[in-house]
Amino acid sequence: MRFLLGLALALALTCPPAWGQAKEYVVVSGGPALRKWEKSKERTHDVFWGNFVESALIRLGELKSKAGPGDQIAWLVFKPSYVARSREERQDLTAVVQAKANAIGVALFWFDTTDQLINYFNRGKDRTQLPIGSLDYFGHSNKVNWMFDYSNDIDGCSTIFFHTRDLSRVEGSAFAADAEAKSWGCHSGEYYSQKFFDTTGVKMWGAVGKTDYSRGGLPILSTEGGRWTQ
Repeated sequence: MRFLLGLALALALTCPPAWGQAKEYVVVSGGPALRKWEKSKERTHDVFWGNFVESALIRLGELKSKAGPGDQIAWLVFKPSYVARSREERQDLTAVVQAKANAIGVALFWFDTTDQLINYFNRGKDRTQLPIGSLDYFGHSNKVNWMFDYSNDIDGCSTIFFHTRDLSRVEGSAFAADAEAKSWGCHSGEYYSQKFFDTTGVKMWGAVGKTDYSRGGLPILSTEGGRWTQ
């Protein structure tokens, strides 16, 4: 009996309870449209280049305030669109974004492709030791896509996107059992968030209708009758 009690105590000391496991909180920012495509439209996108940066910074601040010992925060930003918009703005926007990340003390990771993003979800860290505790996306989207370069490379189109058909490549085991997710772009709640749950087991909040970043802060629903749903 004393042997069994000793063995139980040893296991308790070497295997901390799951609820105390450290997590990584992940925020993803897509890129802005180019003004050369948008400036003549009646409803123009991304007059301010930093829509998806400033809103992400607010969320990152919220996550920092709740992070516990051992928790980490990662900010993943789609680089090519900021490089392209830099030429229009006549300043190095990638340096501006890096400075903002440094100022709030979060790790910034640039990505150029959907493959790189998926690889970070699955293997950016040892997910057995540091699973993803939450995932937030700020950027253009429709009901089947996160569109990282919408109206940047091609007017009104996206060539680099995270389609629902790609979700099967995301490993559900990369997420903590109580992980949370939210897509802050347009229309995600009409299909994308449900498909995300089907493939990963993680519930994702998404918008039915459009969202608006133009007022600053976190985006708001802009479609009459729009709502957030899982």
